[in-house]
Amino acid sequence: MTRGIGLYVHIPFCASRCPYCDFATAPATTALRSRYLEALRREIAREGHLLGRPRVRTLFFGGGTPSLLEPAEIVMLGDALRDAFVLRPREVTLEANPATLDRARLDAWLALGLTRLSLGAQSFDPRGLRALGRTHQPEDSAAAVGVARDAGLDLNLDVIFGWPGQTIAGWERDLETAVALNPDHISCYPLELRLDPEASVPNWPGGGWPVLERWRVAAAAAQPGDAGLAGMYRLAERMLARAGYRHYEIANWARRGKRCLHNLGYWRDRDWLGVGAGAHTHLAGARSANPSELRAYILRANSGSERVVDAEADPPSEAAMLALRLDSGLDLGRYAARFGDAATTRVRSALREVEPAHLVRVEDRHARLTARGRLLANEVFVRLLP
Repeated sequence: MTRGIGLYVHIPFCASRCPYCDFATAPATTALRSRYLEALRREIAREGHLLGRPRVRTLFFGGGTPSLLEPAEIVMLGDALRDAFVLRPREVTLEANPATLDRARLDAWLALGLTRLSLGAQSFDPRGLRALGRTHQPEDSAAAVGVARDAGLDLNLDVIFGWPGQTIAGWERDLETAVALNPDHISCYPLELRLDPEASVPNWPGGGWPVLERWRVAAAAAQPGDAGLAGMYRLAERMLARAGYRHYEIANWARRGKRCLHNLGYWRDRDWLGVGAGAHTHLAGARSANPSELRAYILRANSGSERVVDAEADPPSEAAMLALRLDSGLDLGRYAARFGDAATTRVRSALREVEPAHLVRVEDRHARLTARGRLLANEVFVRLLP
C-alpha cells in the first residue's frame, strides 16, 4: 500500500428514484439514514485499521446523490476519513444533482478538500429530463455550473444519449449546450436499461420491481435503434474533438490535464477501496463488493464481517478489458510481466480474432481499440473472457 489507494465512498440517498438507474440507491428520507451513516463510519474505521492507515491518493463520493448530505453529516464523514486514513488526495470528486447544491453544503464539502464536481445534468432538453424521470430543470444545471466555478472547482458534466424519443438533432443541441458551459470534462453514456431485478429494489417503497420493469420495457421500445445510437456516439466524438476535448476513455472526454484521476485508477487496475452499500473493492488483485440492500449492508458493516472475495473474477481478463477502454490501450509487455506468457498469448489470440473487423489495432507491444472498436467494444471484451 506504499503507493496509496483510491477510495470510493457510496452515499445512496436520492430525493427520488430515476427509473433507469441500477446503482445502489435509497430514499433520502429513509428511516435507515442515520443507521446507514453510522454503519459507514464503522466500516471506514475498520478498513483503515486493517489496511494500516494507507494514504488516499484519490477520493470519490458517489451515489445516489451525495450532495444531499447535510453539513453536519459531511463533517462527521470527514472526521471518520481523517481518523482512518492518511488523507492527502490529489483529487476529491463529488457527484451532485444540479438541484441539490446549496452554499452551506458546498462549504462543508470544500472543508473536506473537494476539488472536482461531477454534475448529473443528463440532458438540457425538458423532454429528455422528463423521459429520464429526472426532477431538475435545464436551468438548474447552468446555475450549478456557476456555483462550481465560483468555488474554483474542476467540473465534469454527465450527459445521457439515446433516451426515448431523442433525435440526432436533439442530441446535437445537448452537446452544444454542454460545450457552451465550458466544463473541464464531459462523460457521455448511452441509456442502458437493465431488465432483471436489482438488489437495491427493496430499499424503495412502492411497486417494487414490476413497476420499474414496465417502465424500462416501454422506454427500451421507444429508444433510437442501434444505428441511431451509433450515430449519436460518432457525433459526440466529432463535436467534442472540435471543441478541444481529448477522447481518453470510451465514454469520457477531457481538456488537457483534466482527466479523472480516480477513474483512471480503475481503468489502470490499481488498488482501490470501496465503502458503503454496493461499493466494490480491488486490493492486491482480489475483488469484492458490499451488499446493495441497506439493511443487509448495515448488518454486515456492524458485524465486522470480512470481505467476501469474488472467486469468479479473472484478474488477467479484467486488466486487459480495463486497459483497452483507454486511448493509451494495453501495453502487452507490461501485461506479460504481470500475468505471464500464457495469459498474454491468450489475449493476443483473442485480439487477432477481431483485427480483421477493424475493431482493434495491435502494433508490436501495444493494442488499442479503433474508432469502430470503441463503438463495438463489447465485441472485443467478450473474447477476452476465459
